This record gives sequence, C-alpha cells and structure tokens, in this order.
Amino acid sequence: MLSDPLKDALRYLRYRLRSRKEIQVHLLKKGYSEKEIEEVIEKLEEQNILNDRVFARFYISDGLSVYYKGPFRLKQELLKLGVSEELIDDSMEKELENCDLKEVAKKAAGNTEHADPDKIRRKLYRKGFSSSIIDEIIDEIKQKS
Repeated sequence: MLSDPLKDALRYLRYRLRSRKEIQVHLLKKGYSEKEIEEVIEKLEEQNILNDRVFARFYISDGLSVYYKGPFRLKQELLKLGVSEELIDDSMEKELENCDLKEVAKKAAGNTEHADPDKIRRKLYRKGFSSSIIDEIIDEIKQKS
C-alpha cells in the first residue's frame, strides 16, 4: 500500500534541497501516478519548499565554496538533475559575482609545492575549471619553482 506522496516528498527533502526532476523521479520510483506527482510538486512549489532557482543557487554556492568544483562541472551536474540551462546560467552568473574563481581553483589544486603541473592541470580540468584559469594557476606554480 502506498503512503502519502506529499509525506514521501517531504521526507526526501529532509536531507537536502532537491530539484523538481529529483522529486518526480523519486515519487515515480515509489509508484505514484503522474497526476499525484504533479499535484505534490505544485503544492511544494506554492509553499516555496521546492524551487529550482533556489536549489541551483545553493548547489552552485556549495560546489564552489565547499567542494571546490568549477563552473563547467557544476553546470553538467545541474543539467543531470533536471535544472534548465537558462536557470543554471543565471544562477552561475550571480554566484560568480561573489566568488574569486581563481582562489577556488587554487584550493581545488591542493598542495602544489611539489606537484607535477600536468597532474594539477588534469585535476582542475576534471573539477570543471576553464583552461584560462588553469593556465593562470600553472603559471603561478612555475613562477614559484
């Protein structure tokens, strides 16, 4: 017997913010109908419990300041989570205004004292930083050596 889809959605939201698509997929897996899911999502959005714009801003902010991920990787992750590209770009622009991307990349590179510049380049590329930021970091490392 299925329980209440709203309760299931709220329980799923208890641990972290979620995107609209994440809630849809979760409730579909639980066996709820598309109609039930849409009603729950509308209720959550009306109460501002579910908001892809807020979700994207928090996701980007945490990605930059806690996990030291670059913009390209964050964008790909948000696209997979079902956030629209327009919303991602808007949120990314706002978050990057308050953030020194070069400093984030330095933190992502970690201890660079004895590190191989090629390894650092690959690491930062995997983390989603642009080649221009990576080049700046590599140049700084080479100047210190």
